[in-house]
Parts: sequence; C-alpha cells; structure tokens
Amino acid sequence: MNGGSAAELKGIAVSRGIAEGTAYVLAEAGPLTIPRRAIDDGMVAAELARFAAALDEAECCLRGVHDDLRRHVDPEEARVFEADILLLRDPAFSERVAERCARQKINVEAAVADVVDELSTRFAAFDDAYLRERAADVRDVGRRILERLLTHRCEHLHHLPDGVIVVTGELPASATARMNLHAVRGIVTAGGGRTSHASILTRSLGIPGIVAVAGAVPAIKTGDALIVDGNTGTVHVNPPPTIRREYARRRVELAAYRAGLAPMLDLPAVTADGVAVKLAANVGTIADAESAKLCGADGVGLYRTEFDFLVRDRFPTEEEQYRTYAAVAAQMQPRPVVIRLLDVGSDKPLPYFPMPLEPNPALGRRGTRLLLLHPDLLRAQVTAILRLSATHPVRILLPMVSAFEEVAAVKAVIADLAEGLRRQGIAVAPDVPLGAMIETPAAAVLAPELAQEVDFLSIGSNDLVQYLLGADRNSREMAAAYEPLHPAVLRTLQAVLAAGRAAGRETSICGEMAGNPAYTELLLGLGARSFSVAPGEILEVKKVVRSVTVAGAERLAAHVLALRTAREIKAWCREAQTALAGER
Repeated sequence: MNGGSAAELKGIAVSRGIAEGTAYVLAEAGPLTIPRRAIDDGMVAAELARFAAALDEAECCLRGVHDDLRRHVDPEEARVFEADILLLRDPAFSERVAERCARQKINVEAAVADVVDELSTRFAAFDDAYLRERAADVRDVGRRILERLLTHRCEHLHHLPDGVIVVTGELPASATARMNLHAVRGIVTAGGGRTSHASILTRSLGIPGIVAVAGAVPAIKTGDALIVDGNTGTVHVNPPPTIRREYARRRVELAAYRAGLAPMLDLPAVTADGVAVKLAANVGTIADAESAKLCGADGVGLYRTEFDFLVRDRFPTEEEQYRTYAAVAAQMQPRPVVIRLLDVGSDKPLPYFPMPLEPNPALGRRGTRLLLLHPDLLRAQVTAILRLSATHPVRILLPMVSAFEEVAAVKAVIADLAEGLRRQGIAVAPDVPLGAMIETPAAAVLAPELAQEVDFLSIGSNDLVQYLLGADRNSREMAAAYEPLHPAVLRTLQAVLAAGRAAGRETSICGEMAGNPAYTELLLGLGARSFSVAPGEILEVKKVVRSVTVAGAERLAAHVLALRTAREIKAWCREAQTALAGER
C-alpha cells in the first residue's frame, strides 16, 4: 500500500458495484511516455541490438497488416503500409538513430523519439501538401518502433497483478478487450463516457467502473488503496478507517441484495398482470455467453462481434469467425443468437484497418455503410454466420442502418452467399432472419417502412440518444446533455416500438436504458416487450418486470409523455420508483 494522502474523486458510474483494491496506474494509455537515460560506451551495442529487433518486429507486423488488407479489404489501401515499410527500413533513418544513440550516449528509445520528432517537424514545414502529409507517416512508424521498445500498455494488460483497480486517462475498447479482466476488481478513467465500448465491456463482465474522473491520473499513484463505488460514481483514495468500515457494511448489504435476486433465476419474466417479457443478453465474448447462460437469458439479443476483431492484430479469417460464433451459440443452444455484423469506426478503431481521417468519425464511415465499402469483410462474416445457421438458430443484425438501399444491398449479398454455399453442398438454414438496428434518427423515422423489409428490429439506445440529442456519448463535457429521459428520446422510442408492433416484428431494446432497472417500468409502458442487457443485469430487470403491471406501466408512460422537460420526467420516475419500492 502506498500510504498516500486521502482524497475523494467524483465521476460517472458506468458499471454498478463496489470494488476495493490496489491502484495500478496505466499512465501510458495516452501518448507514449518515453524514458530518457544516460548510457556508457559499453551499452551502445546492446541498445542498437534492441533497436534492430524492434525494427524486425515492426516490419513483421506491418507486412501482416499489408497482406491482410490486400486479401480482405482493398489492395489500394494496402499501399499505405508499403510506404511505411519502406520508411521503416530507410538506411538514413536507422543511421540517424544509431548516430544519436552513440554520440549523445542516450538510450535508444530517446534516440528514436528525437529522430522522429526532427523528421516529422521537417516534413510538416514543406510547402508541398504531399510531403507535409508524410509527417504523419513518420510519427506512425516511430510509434510502432517505440511500442516494441517499451512495455506497451496492451502487453501490460495481459499480465496484471491480481486484485488491482486499473486507473488510466482513457481506455480504448481494443485495450479493454485485451485486458486480463480476471485480475481486475475495478476500472477508473479520467476520460470516456457512460456508453463508450470500454464501459460496455466492463459492465457486461460485472466489473465496477467509473469514467470521467477529473484528475484521476495525477491524483492516484500505483499502490494507492482505492475503493470504487460504481453505484455513486465515487473513488476513495487511501480512505480512512471510517470510510473502510462504511463500505464493509455496504458490501454486506450488496451481497444480501444479490442473494435476494437468486430466486429470480428460475422464475419467468412475466409482469404481475401476466404479460411475458423476453430478457436476452448482450455479449461480446465466449465468457459473456457463459454468464448469460448462468443468468437464465432467453438467448443473445446482441452479439457484438467487434471484440473478436479488437483482440487481434489482423483480420480474423472466415473459419476463425465461424469457430468463435459457434462457441457462443453452443453456450446458448437451443436459444437464438442475434449476431451483429462488424461495427467499427468512431470509438472502436482497428489498428490494422486504416481509415481516412474524418473531422467527425461518429458521423463518418461506420457500421453497414463501412461494410458495404469493403465487401470482402462483409462476405467473410456473413458466410461464417450462414454456415452456423445450419446447426444453430442465429439471426443477422445490421448496425447503423440509415437507408433502405443499405438493407437491400446486404440482402443481396446474403442471398448470393447462401446460394453459393448450397451449390457447394454446404448446409444453410432455409431462412436466416435479418434485422436492422434503429440507432440513427433516419432509421427511427423510417421504422414503419424498415419493419416491412426486415424480420426484426433492435433499438440501440446508446447511439440513438447521442444522435437525437447531438450529445457525444463519450464526452465528459456533454454528460449532462446526454439524457435518456429526454422527451424526444421517449417519444421516439414509443414510435419505433409501435411501428414494430404494427408490422408484427419483434422489436428489442438494448443499450444502457434497457439494462437500467430504473427505466424498466417506463420502457414497458412505452411498449417494450423484449430487452437485451448485460448478463449481470438480467435478474435486476426481471425483478422489476415481475413487480409491475403493464396497465400501471402504461399509465406511467402516458403521464411522462405529456411532460416537456427531462427534469420533470426524472422527478416523476423517481416518485414512481419510491412508490413501487414501498409496495414491495
């Protein structure tokens, strides 16, 4: 234990629960921190040998990415990496690093950083636009070398000590996906948002987490004793005995509460007036599917396939995707598994899938529109799912739909691939259901028509709230504006649910709203009868479902929909919850 001064920090709670452990600060989760130390003449040869090994590893990685892009995406985009490989092996670059290391008697990381800074500054000063753009290439190649010379954060994350609470500036989804989460008791970040994909993953695994904790990294040191309260968004640093005793009492109460949920496991999700509700699980890994099965999920309502891509340094092959999807489906058999096609971009970049810089990635190439631009990626994933359909009840879900043309184009691809597999003698289910995610205002407006074109709908509440309100879901500054109980959000949800019901299509709701038991009664009143939530949230949501009547929920929704501000709606919902708790 560090024994530092006590402090209390506040942030946004993204995953409920209480965690106590030792801080493990990943300060390098942002820009790389480059050590600078003096060396003597006898150490130069060893430093340059490390540099040569790092060059070899970086080149091997770049060639792997280059080959994957040529096979699966676009040979033209692969040429970006050909240029990087040439720069990596430029004798002039290596000579500059070696000369600086030997002449200034500094470690090779510092020498690389200095040379990269010098070259990128020189390129950035050119009048010619092409040469100016090479500055970014130099910085990218330099980072690849430095990541191999340093103990990079993703390598750290595989070998975390048991019982730690990870503290960092920002935790990308790719880093979270690689983390040895069995060692982690809690996560604290200075950046991030309630519905970032790193937050979603920690919530699905039941790890208490708090984001947007201002000053977390300078205030917390590795070795500090921490208590993370994922219910209130409070981080206690080196707490005094009085705080420790209080949280010991709260953990006992929390354990008793969770024990009280256990009887829910074998009970159906049916309202007090007899209306059945489907409770499926959101999963991103095979471990999530195991948790979903243990929690009695009615199937997988949202399988986020991007996590299988995030943990790799190349595109998974069709066969690798098939095996992963089959392992998840086997856990849930015979219950259905809804597999969402790859949804990357925005806050989920793939390091081996270079995309052009966009001023606003959240409004750029994402989801279905991105897959249609890269048909080899789409075809490999769809083929893996179609093969699995012969033995498991799987469904295909299209992310970020905004136009009929996108649905029609993917339908054509599915039909073509299914026919091709059958010609090869490979079994495919006669009809694999296709669904559309309602995450954009365009999809919400078109919901009545989209419901006629697909077999089911899935409301992605996280992105829908973001786009309806123009409030970045990952921004600490916009946290107050990102309001799921905004009247525009609730009216949109009611309209989409009504459109699905009118067309006879199952319409599920997923995202933070679906998994928060504080919203369950209201969502039932708006018309929701199918939820997809993190495995750890199923029993809490089921408890509310069994405690309310649809008639009462509809009265609540009718009153709330007549209100004009989120503040009024929140106050009314709090009163309804208090009254319901009293009835229980």
